[in-house]
Amino acid sequence: MKHPAVRCTVAALLLSGVCSTYAADSYWYTGLGVGYSRVQFYPADFSPSPVPTTDSKNEADAGFKGFIGYQINRTWAAEMSYTTLGKFHYKKDNGSVVQDAVYIVTGVGFSAVPTIPFTRNLSVYGRLGMFFSQTRLTFYNSNFNLGSSSGGRQFSETGFLSGFGAQYFFDGESGVRIEYENFGRVGSECSLNIPAGTCTGRANAKMISASAIFKF
Repeated sequence: MKHPAVRCTVAALLLSGVCSTYAADSYWYTGLGVGYSRVQFYPADFSPSPVPTTDSKNEADAGFKGFIGYQINRTWAAEMSYTTLGKFHYKKDNGSVVQDAVYIVTGVGFSAVPTIPFTRNLSVYGRLGMFFSQTRLTFYNSNFNLGSSSGGRQFSETGFLSGFGAQYFFDGESGVRIEYENFGRVGSECSLNIPAGTCTGRANAKMISASAIFKF
């Protein structure tokens, strides 16, 4: 190419192609999902007194989440999410009274999302970040061990958020996502040395979810 005008024209076309490709790989997105949540209670936190009881628990429920994120490029995204993990139960029977401790966990997550694209539509990803949880514990028919009222207790905790998943875009603008998330430990410790009414009990929380995702 001997003519400078021709060289400049070709260079401009190539650069515009690179910019278009980068723009296509960067976008905002949002989504809504539903999932199967599970917590694993710390039994010692729900039995701080020496009174013998028969315990039963329901550690699974439906969870819901909403999220918004920015795909920085084909391999990295940043995301914020709000998750309600559901309502769980820890029941205790001392022979005369049945106490139902209702355990509710919600929270906000901030995470980096490393992505491996297989095609323009299909990718797998990981999740690394923080989960700011709020745990609420309410007692019903409660007049032994953990307190005599049904008043709620709340505790905020910051934990490590991790996970992995896969997503597929059907038409380039909307798609589906399947994901596993580990929210870490939520709640606060209960023991004989901690005054009644100031703790919620601890649990490890996880969720498997399916979400609809939309670019905008």
